[in-house]
Amino acid sequence: MELLTGSKSTGQVWIENHPSEGWAPGRVDSVEEGHYIVVDEAGQKFDVPHHEAQPVDPLCLQGADDLLSLGDFSEGTLLHNVRVRYFKDQIYTGIGGPILISMNPFANIPGLYSDAKQKFYRDRSRSNQGELPPHLFSVAAASYGAMLADTRDQSIIISGESGAGKTEATKRILTYFANLQQNELPKKDGNTTMSIEDQVLRSNPILEAFGNAKTARNDNSSRFGKYIDIQFDNRGKLSSAKISSYLLEKSRIVKQQPGERGYHAFYQLCAGARSLGRLASVLSLSDQAQHRYVCGTTMIDGVDDRQDFTEMVDCMHSLCFSAEERESTFKIAAAVLHLGDLDFEEHPNSADGSRITQPQAASKLCELFDVNGPDLAKTFQFKTLEDPVTKKIIDMPQDPAGSSDRRHSMARAVYTRLFDWLVWRINQSTIGSSGKQQFQKIGLLDIYGFEVFEWNSFEQLCINFANEKLQQHFNSHMFTLEQQLYSAEGITWSHIKFQDNGEIIDSLEKKPLGLFSIIDSECLMPNATDTTALSKIRTAFQKSTIIFKPSKFASSNFAIAHYAGEVIYDIESFLEKNTDKLHADIINLLKSSRMPLLKTLFSDPLFAGDKAAPGSGIKASPQRAAVSSRGKATSDRAKQNVTVSMMFRQQLEQLVQDLNKTHPSYIRCIKPNANKQAHDFDSLDVRRQLRCAGMLEAIRIRKAGYSVRLQFKEFFNRFRLLCPLITAGTRSRSDPDFKELSRRLLMQMEARYVAEKQPLEEKTWQIGRSKVFLKDELQKRLEKSMGESVKAFVVRIQKRWRGYAQRKQYIAMRKAAEYMNTAFRTFVAKERYKEVKQRYKAAVMLQAGLRTAQRRIVHLQRCQGAILLQRRARGWLCRRRIGQLKGKMAAARIEKLRREEESKRALELAAKHAEEKARQLAQVEAQRELEKEDMKRGSAELEQLRREVLDVRGENVRMQEQLKELAEIKREKSRLEEELLEAKRDNAELNARIAMLVDGGANTRQSIPVPSHARVGAVQREAILRPQPSKRHGDKLAVTCDVPHSHRSQRLAGTLTSATWAPRGAGSMNGLSRGLSDDGGLDRLAGTLGSAMFTQGTGAGTYHATQGSSDAGSPARVPDIARLKSLF
Repeated sequence: MELLTGSKSTGQVWIENHPSEGWAPGRVDSVEEGHYIVVDEAGQKFDVPHHEAQPVDPLCLQGADDLLSLGDFSEGTLLHNVRVRYFKDQIYTGIGGPILISMNPFANIPGLYSDAKQKFYRDRSRSNQGELPPHLFSVAAASYGAMLADTRDQSIIISGESGAGKTEATKRILTYFANLQQNELPKKDGNTTMSIEDQVLRSNPILEAFGNAKTARNDNSSRFGKYIDIQFDNRGKLSSAKISSYLLEKSRIVKQQPGERGYHAFYQLCAGARSLGRLASVLSLSDQAQHRYVCGTTMIDGVDDRQDFTEMVDCMHSLCFSAEERESTFKIAAAVLHLGDLDFEEHPNSADGSRITQPQAASKLCELFDVNGPDLAKTFQFKTLEDPVTKKIIDMPQDPAGSSDRRHSMARAVYTRLFDWLVWRINQSTIGSSGKQQFQKIGLLDIYGFEVFEWNSFEQLCINFANEKLQQHFNSHMFTLEQQLYSAEGITWSHIKFQDNGEIIDSLEKKPLGLFSIIDSECLMPNATDTTALSKIRTAFQKSTIIFKPSKFASSNFAIAHYAGEVIYDIESFLEKNTDKLHADIINLLKSSRMPLLKTLFSDPLFAGDKAAPGSGIKASPQRAAVSSRGKATSDRAKQNVTVSMMFRQQLEQLVQDLNKTHPSYIRCIKPNANKQAHDFDSLDVRRQLRCAGMLEAIRIRKAGYSVRLQFKEFFNRFRLLCPLITAGTRSRSDPDFKELSRRLLMQMEARYVAEKQPLEEKTWQIGRSKVFLKDELQKRLEKSMGESVKAFVVRIQKRWRGYAQRKQYIAMRKAAEYMNTAFRTFVAKERYKEVKQRYKAAVMLQAGLRTAQRRIVHLQRCQGAILLQRRARGWLCRRRIGQLKGKMAAARIEKLRREEESKRALELAAKHAEEKARQLAQVEAQRELEKEDMKRGSAELEQLRREVLDVRGENVRMQEQLKELAEIKREKSRLEEELLEAKRDNAELNARIAMLVDGGANTRQSIPVPSHARVGAVQREAILRPQPSKRHGDKLAVTCDVPHSHRSQRLAGTLTSATWAPRGAGSMNGLSRGLSDDGGLDRLAGTLGSAMFTQGTGAGTYHATQGSSDAGSPARVPDIARLKSLF
């Protein structure tokens, strides 16, 4: 009952072997003799014996971040804690520092891998602000920090079954490393070169396209192993990355299981080939279902192959793949698809072997491989052999089945070498220039997980063997080495039993009776078959419990009890896949290609079959053994007899050696269900995966063990700041006792924690023979205390430094103030001097301005007087010029009148001519009447008359036109008569006004308006005569004429205003005298006025000029010069 009444009891116990949950917490309903009645959450009751009852930790029900924080630990605690966190979307659970359990959520969790989340882990890891929550980023941050602090290479081993999320975890950790310092270092403007970090990230889509495929358990399963060696410089910035690949699954190229797909690259190329422009017509790819190698399952839910193809091409651009390299890659991949579409039939002549049934497909294949058509046909038609006696080459005909097998071998070889070249080409872009700089490394291993299918072949055996080796490394690191180290150091330790798979590995690879040794030896036998190999395997392991016959009726199967479970393998094609035959005919054909890349794949030793694949993780090892008999192509490889399993085991050995040189961290990926559904937890399958991964034993050893172990000197130098008073004492400082110093430091820190009421648990630290051993809890508390101590010292240093800086700043400010005072006084004095100087300058400028104004006034007055004189002189000159122009205007008027008379006479003549034409027309009309009468008399006369009528009509038209001209002449005549009458009236008015002016008063200023309008031609004007006193003639009367602005009126005005008139006799206006020195002006006036007469106006002092005589109908009378002289 103590387990039900304890202080931390929840009243629940674990139900072991629950039918659906595996382990489930249950409430104790009743207690009976020898057992408890326990009820689970569904209400189902179970019997739990008292001695097997295990209490449920309350933290487990909530889901603890770190499993080491749980009290009483059991398998049920592990399983239920992971289950609770999974349904909370908390897919990561930690086991101390180096081990992380990762559940595949099969859904996108918002913010799980955001930039803010990365920044959170990056900042917390740098500032040592306590323990980080479990996450992929926490493992990456811990490895990165340990690499910088301990200057030791690190590794992160990601393992788990297919579909558990290993590939996604690798990409997320790689993204974290790439973004560590990328955000802190701003890019220079104009720098278009992609950084190493971006290039490493951009390599993932290419490798996933050509190395990943859809399996029955995973839509994006890695079908090759990948070890990424990430190098950092001394500043901790990612400087380069190198990828090593392991055992690409070649059988998937030509054949897949139901519900699976080939490599993604084939489907992406079929979907996105149209975006390649002219290259699409060269590739000639149809729909995926039309190609035999990929005609099975073609679609993946939620995956857009066309979009993935576009992303892959963009990544090739980013990694500086040339256009030729990209096109060659796509051509080779398309050629592999076209190889699968070939069909063969037996040649009519059996001696000629088999032939290709589709000539167009063969032609397209030759175009893609860039080889000669006859050579390609011969490769599938014959198999060349060498006569061992005569050394002659013999062409052996092939049947269609043999040609088909050769086709599959060619496809596998071409695609495998293309993949090796892609890995090498990516490494060329991501490996930076190292120079002499020292680098530190973090290795990231993403390798295929443990696989169990309905049909398991040679590839699954190799994959599962690799997982056995990695599990052995995990056991060795976590269990064996730990316990050996504790025993050697004299640490008090209780040994923990764990599941060791050493016996399984020995059964697989131990020589000479290991499974791989038997298979390799069978490959060397001339008549060996899969059946003979299976027989030898069963004979060698007849009494073994590891390799055995699964059932009595199994004819081609054998089973292996792996650490993760039992797997049944089918022996079919084991020997063929292990030897990986590639005939020399195929090699020679592809060597003759004119495509540089394809020729390199089969000519360059870097990619040849007798060398290690580039980036394979080993320096040099043979890869394939070819069966051939032509010249030197087979000599070296035939002698070495190297199989695929040999090469793969060498790669694994090299990988394990590299991992042993690093400090590893582990991420165990768990697949929650086989349906790939979110929030679906298969507890039984998860329990199996946790058992296979050794998580329970790992938690126990981590809980009971000391995960941190440091050399005495290293420990003391690292944590001496916590107790600065501890020194070497009286011993020589050149050889201090670091072991004793470390013990004193730990005891003092333990006492400090007790004083702080935070005591440590028992045996949280121990002193060994050469090292200090600490548990994770104490390590974290020491690191936290170290951070606080460093912070205190930093604050003290900052205080001292800030005091010094403030004093220095004060002295500088005081000197600056003195300098400022001096400068200010100098400035004030300068300003005062400038002010006085400005005042003096202003006074001078004011005086100059006043004098200038005074002189200007005088100057302006003089200018105004000069302008007045000039105006008067110019007026006199103008008036003189007007008088001269008046005579010319009078002559022009007389000439105009003469022309008007001539026009009138011409009109009269035109009228007479028109009347004559009218009479002639009347006569013609009369004649027409006569002719009409004559027409009645005869047809001949009628025809003559008709012609005459037409003539008359033409003449009539001409006469009408003349009548129109006559009417126009009449209108012109009327207009001229009106103008003549108007001119006569103007002449009469002018004469009347002149008479009135002569008879009017003298010596008085009078105005003589001329209201009538004189029309000379088309010009109308009005003259206004005003008497003015004449300065030149004293009391004489000056008459001026104002007229409108027109051409003739200006001449009249000029004539009138150039004369000065005065009364001839005192007190009478009988005549006017002209004040001119000569008679030219009078002559001009006479010509201008014509017969104008001046009469007394109605107003006082006004005169009118009249035209002609008093009779309106009489013609105008033009006075002569003598009469005008007598008037004046």
